Order: sequence, then C-alpha cells, then structure tokens
Amino acid sequence: MIQHKINTNWKLLVFFTLSFQFAVLGQQISELQNGIQGIWQQNYSENQNLKEWKAQWIWMQDSIQSDVMLARRSFKLDELSGEAILRISASSKYELYINGNAVCHGPARSAPHHQSFDILHISSVLKEGKNTIAVRVHYQKGTTSYHLKGRAGLLVQLDIEDETIISDKNWKVSPDNSWDNNSKKMGRFQLVVNDKIDFNKKIVDFETINFDDSNWSDAKPLLRNSGWPSPKKDEKATTLTTPWTSLVPRDIPYLNETEVKATSLIEAKKLEHSNSKNPIPYNSVSLTGEVEKGISKNFKSFLKKNKPLQLSASKENETWFLLFDFGKVINGMPKLTVEGVKNTKIHILEAPFIVDEKFTHKIVASEFADQLTLSGNKDTWQAMYFKPTRYLAIAVKGNKEVVKIHSVGIHKIAYPFELKGSISTPEAPWIEDLWNASVKTIDVCTTDAFTDNYRERRQYAQTGYYAALGNYFTFGDTALQRKYLIQVAQEQQANGLMPAYAPLTGDDYMVILDSNCLYIRSLYSYYLYSGDLVTVKYLLPSAEKLMALLNSFTNENGLLNNPPYSYWLDHTLNDRRGANLTLNGHYLGALDDFSQLLNWLNKDGESAVFKKRAELLRKSIATNFWDEEKELFADAFVNGKRSNQFSEHANAMALAGKIASPEQAALVAKQLLSKERHNFIKRENGMTMVTPAMTYFLHKGLADYGYEDASLEMFKNRFGKMLDPKTNGTLWEEWWRNGTGRTGKFQERTRSDAQTESAFPPALFAEYVLGVKVTKPGMKEFTITKPNISLKDIEGKIPTPNGLFKIEWDFTSKEKLTIEIPKGMKVKLDVKSLKTTNEIKLNGKKVTETNFIHLNEGIFTFSL
Repeated sequence: MIQHKINTNWKLLVFFTLSFQFAVLGQQISELQNGIQGIWQQNYSENQNLKEWKAQWIWMQDSIQSDVMLARRSFKLDELSGEAILRISASSKYELYINGNAVCHGPARSAPHHQSFDILHISSVLKEGKNTIAVRVHYQKGTTSYHLKGRAGLLVQLDIEDETIISDKNWKVSPDNSWDNNSKKMGRFQLVVNDKIDFNKKIVDFETINFDDSNWSDAKPLLRNSGWPSPKKDEKATTLTTPWTSLVPRDIPYLNETEVKATSLIEAKKLEHSNSKNPIPYNSVSLTGEVEKGISKNFKSFLKKNKPLQLSASKENETWFLLFDFGKVINGMPKLTVEGVKNTKIHILEAPFIVDEKFTHKIVASEFADQLTLSGNKDTWQAMYFKPTRYLAIAVKGNKEVVKIHSVGIHKIAYPFELKGSISTPEAPWIEDLWNASVKTIDVCTTDAFTDNYRERRQYAQTGYYAALGNYFTFGDTALQRKYLIQVAQEQQANGLMPAYAPLTGDDYMVILDSNCLYIRSLYSYYLYSGDLVTVKYLLPSAEKLMALLNSFTNENGLLNNPPYSYWLDHTLNDRRGANLTLNGHYLGALDDFSQLLNWLNKDGESAVFKKRAELLRKSIATNFWDEEKELFADAFVNGKRSNQFSEHANAMALAGKIASPEQAALVAKQLLSKERHNFIKRENGMTMVTPAMTYFLHKGLADYGYEDASLEMFKNRFGKMLDPKTNGTLWEEWWRNGTGRTGKFQERTRSDAQTESAFPPALFAEYVLGVKVTKPGMKEFTITKPNISLKDIEGKIPTPNGLFKIEWDFTSKEKLTIEIPKGMKVKLDVKSLKTTNEIKLNGKKVTETNFIHLNEGIFTFSL
C-alpha cells in the first residue's frame, strides 16, 4: 500500500524534480484523453543516465505461450496533492488504461537498441482510495532489427513525489486467451497482424478498478539470460536487461485518437456460393449499389434511433455482405459491437480503395481481414493494429439466427498535423488541387512516421526526403523528419553505409544507394527548414562517414562507377551498368548539399573538399554522357562508351543538377516537353518515363532553365488523372491504378493510391509559382523572385519556425506584390526579376535599389 498526496495541477518542473540526466531542448505537451498530458521532446542527448529508472521489464512465466499479456497493478492514495508522472514502454505495443479510462497506445516506433518510452502526466485520472494501472501488450514475433531479436516485455514506472510504483513481480498478469497466436500478418512487409478473436475466452473488464485478479499469476521480471559474462544467480533484474539497453524518451507528438462511426452503407446483400469451406468465400465482390430493402429500412433506425442493425438468418451457402464507406481513407482500428448466437463467425474486411467496382481486402502484398467468434452475449471488439480503411465490410456466412450489429466504426489514430500552408491560383485551380492532394497524401500515409500505410509501413529514407518536401510547406512539421534521420543513422554500419529503411524489421539489411544520397540531402533540408543545430551536429559524424564511403566508390573522374550496392531509380528500366547518370545525379546533389551544410556550420575547409568533388563530378557527367546525335544525356557511361539507352530520369538529373549547358538544356527540354504519345512507362521514341518520385527532379530541372509554364502544363497532364472524382484525391505511388507494372506487363494486383514519395508538389509550387526560395537555416531568410509564369493572381502562405509567411502577387489590374514577414525573418526581393520599366514603390515610397531589397519583420506592399 502506498500513501501519499497527488496534485492535479501539474508543472513542467516535475521533470527537473525527477532528475532526468539528459539535455532537453523544446519539451512539448500533447493533450490526451481525460485531461491526461503526454510529454515529448524533439531534442535530447543520446547518452542518458538511466539510474532514475527503477522499473523492471516484466512478462508472463515461460510456461505461458501467448503473444498478448494483460497486466494490472493496484495501489491506494489517501489524498490528491502532488505530481504523478508515468513512464511506459513495451515490446511491441501497449494499450494503457488508468482506473478503467483508456489513455493511449504506444510506444512510438523504435528499434530495441534505442527503445522509445512515453511520459504521461496522469493526475487527472487518479483518485483518493484504490487506483489501478492496466495494460494490454501484444508482442510481435520475429526479428525487429538486423542484429537484435525482439523480446516480449512491459516497462512501467509511476513517480509520485517521493514514492515510486514500478513494474516488478508485484504486478498481476494473465494471457489474453481470446487472442489467436496464429493470427495472420497483414502483409509480407509487416510484423503487425490481423485479429482472430474468440470472445468465449475473453477476460471482460480487466482494465477496471474492481476487477478480481487474485487468481492471476505474478509477473516475471526479465533477467539477462544470455551473453558474456554469464549472469550471476543473485543478479537483480534492471532496465539494462537485453535488449533494452538504451531508453529514449518519445521524440514525436502523441497521436490523436477519435471515434468515427460508420454512417454510409453502400452495399448490403446476400451472396450465394457453392458450399465453399473458405470462411471468406470471396476474395473480391462486384459492387452494384444494392442495399436489401429490409436492411435499408433497418439502417435508418440504426442511425436515428440507435437500434441494432439486424441480419436475418441465412442458408449455409449464403453470406451476408455489408459494405460501409467512410468517404476517405482513415488510419485506425476497426470497432464493432455485435450480438449473435454463440460461435457465430464474423469477418471484418478493410480496404483503402476500390478498383473497377470491385471490393477486395487483398491489397498488393497485404490482406486486411479480422475474424471474431461470438460468445452469445453482446461482444465489443477493437482491432489491435490499424488498417488504412475507407471501405469496411462485414461478412457473416450461414448465420442460423439473427445477428445484431449495435455499432460499427473506426478508432481513428492520426498524427496531429496542423495545416498552415496554402496556395491560391484562381486561373489554375488544379495547382491548388494538387497542393491539397499532397496534404491528403501525407496525412493518409502518416501515423508515427512517413510510410506506405497500405502495405509496407517501412520508414524509407527516400520516402522521408520527398514527404518532407511537401510537409515543410503545408504542415511545417519537423519532428517526423528528425525522427527518421536519427533512426536511419542508428542502423548505420561500421563502414558508413545506411540502410534503405529504419527501424529494420528483418534480417535483411536492405541497401539502396540513392537512398543513401537522399539521406544527406534530407539532413541538409532538415537544417534549412528547422534550424535545429543540435540534431545536425549530433548526426554530422554519421553523415561524414557515409560521404567518405560514397567517395570510395568513385573513379578518377569522380563518378560512382560499378558501385558494390544496388540502387533503386523507381524500379524503372534504366541502364545500370558502369556509371549511371541518375545515381550520380543523386550523388552530385548530396555533394552540393553537404558542402553547403558544412559551410553553414563554419567548416569552410571541409566544405571546399566536397565542393571540389562536386565540380569534378559535374564536369565528368557533362563530358561523358552527352550524346550529340540524340541530343540527350545517356543513361550510363560504360567502359569508356555511352549507353544507347535514354530516360527522362537521366535528363531530369542533368537539368536539376545544373549539369547541362544552356544550349544542351534547350535541346533536352524540347524533347522532354514534346507531346508525343506515351503510356506513362515509355515515350513513343523509346525514352523511359519517370514515375512520380523522380518527377520532382524533372520539373525542378525544367523550371530552373526557364521552362516554368511548360513544366507546369506537363505536370498538370501527368498528375491530373490522380484527381479524378472516383479516387481518394491523393497522389499515387504509380501513374496507373489498373495493376500495370513498371515493365508494361499486366500483373494481377492493385497498387497503393497514396504514396508520400509523390507528395512533393508544394515545394515546387512554393519556388516556381509563389516565387519563394528558402536560403538560410531555420527559414531565417527567403529570396523572392517574380514567378516566370503567365498567372495573374497568386497567393500563398508558408509556415516557418517563426510564424506564417504570406505573399500575394496581383497582376490583374495594377501590378502589386504584398508580403507579410514574421519576426526573426529576413527577405531579399530580387529587383531584376521584376523586369519592369515602371517606378517601383514600397508602401508608397519610391525604391532606388537595383539588385536586392532587404526587408525584415512587417507587412510590405510593392507597386510594380
């Protein structure tokens, strides 16, 4: 029994009273349910002193074979005054309840060698008398990192003034026997699984205060039981139990959790089949819009009067099929309260999109299908893991009696993005539409990281690069980008090589060399848009090691030539022999960016080294890859000869990397902008076409050489089909949605219709439509150049660390430019770009500067 005081007025100073021994910059607060506050910090020192941790990792006894553990700890409080801080982590996922109140899910994704823990202020849900902490934990079987295998465990510590409650042998634990340990994985790229639940075995109300856990087992503290030197018999379990040797406080915001009810029923009918033994007799269902009359009438009462939706009895060869449409893709855990005869099977199937008017729960390499076995009472279920769901189906096969659906919906989880940036182009509304599509795409593909939520959920290095290009100009979030940079670096090999994604989820150490180059470019971008010097300095040694490794792969001409690792290039057809131009273009970008980064860090000598390497590489590409006859840059340079293969990729990089001379650029642009026939895979002339991710460099390169209007027109033609009313309004991983692979051969599968590698348009539009370019770290300085496009009315808002920057170009009547600059920022207006013979006035006063006008905080109006 613990007797002390709890105070509902929590203060940030509690962290100092807890004596955390790490340097914290920018502690943040997330408001959670029931007045609980979640603490996260974007900057911290890696070398933390763990002595304040007294808790022990716990799990069930070895004789209990279950992937899901229920854990409880009750304690008594006599008075409510003082602070209450709870720290918690688990391998692999926890659901936390305090006194029956759902608190949150966690932890944030991490590798076990840098285990993330959450910090929660829980005073608002504690009370005088008996209190109970309850946790449900699921352990993901398999390997969670390339050199450490995961281990099931729960770690909890509650600090209340001078008292501490820790996870130890005093906790009561039980397996969740309703959970089937053979539940299928959602996909081959994931460790997360679908639910297979038997409600006959469910322990009801385990999270409540008055639940009787007296017959539960005592928790088992986890000891180090392998390694050298061997553990002593009297060794005390500590937080240093392998593999959790480094505990890292949460470094991203807590996810928003809300309930979304299903209100749109678009299909409800009985399907007949020939005595299929498959519990889900259909992999796909053709949709007709049919809603059986009885169901339609019943559904109205379900919505208005909160009466259950009833499914009448069906024959053995019949399956009830109900399909709900949430109107947009929602990341969340499906929820259902249902009542039926004992042992009735209910199947819940999910999908983010529909192709060719057919519903299927099998999306690419993923399958979203949960199964419930009813108890005969009213059963309530919420999935363990989220599914990207717009369409949710309920299938009941051969139910002999009525099944009552009391509620159906999704427990939505969402990264707490706050939309700040915007663009308005009334003459070209498609620009605003694609900006907003980028917003939707980032939102759909993000939970606690930029991922492909449809199938892989991996945190790819290159995905972070492209996603951030959209994120910086719309949401202005930097925490996600910082997290991915750190996690990739945590997996760096001794020779400097970075993995393609992190944290790793298997024994394969996937290497993509262009991802390594884009990692460097991402670090540069992160500093440019965040100004976070602490993190950049922390990651600099990793970046330097990587750049040294890449340099070791170059020849005397500075070219990456026959590198010993694979590279991606969108999986497109491209000559990968010898020195590939596109890969070398990515490397050139890394050299340029790293040189500038070092310059900002006052490392001028080191900066000059990389600048010199960039100059050599740029010259080598210009000399060896240009084909006079084709008037294009070739894909590769092999054994002293140019390749006879040509792609938009190579020529995009030649433009974006400022490799092409003005004359070469004109010839390249003529062919790139030609309106010949194509199938989004190849042009009629045989040139391989870029897919969405590489499109960024194509349009940036064209715009940099003065083809802004033509580039925008091409952009509209290629991306416009993604905005079809039948789609989710997101930007796709590929141009096509009929299953066509990048080799042009049809494959029986569908593809993601949202991919953050396609979400870069805001970066392009900011620079070439708004005329705004960030030039100093932390967005402390912008350069404004008059857009070289034909639009007359352009307006935009850009989030910065110092506040919202606003700009408006008005050429509809009197030419005018209005900008609003937040405090702490500077703007350089390029006077020459205005190309006007008129007298320029600033706030009514004549301007005499002929090169740049320098501005600080305030609102400024230019008459042009």
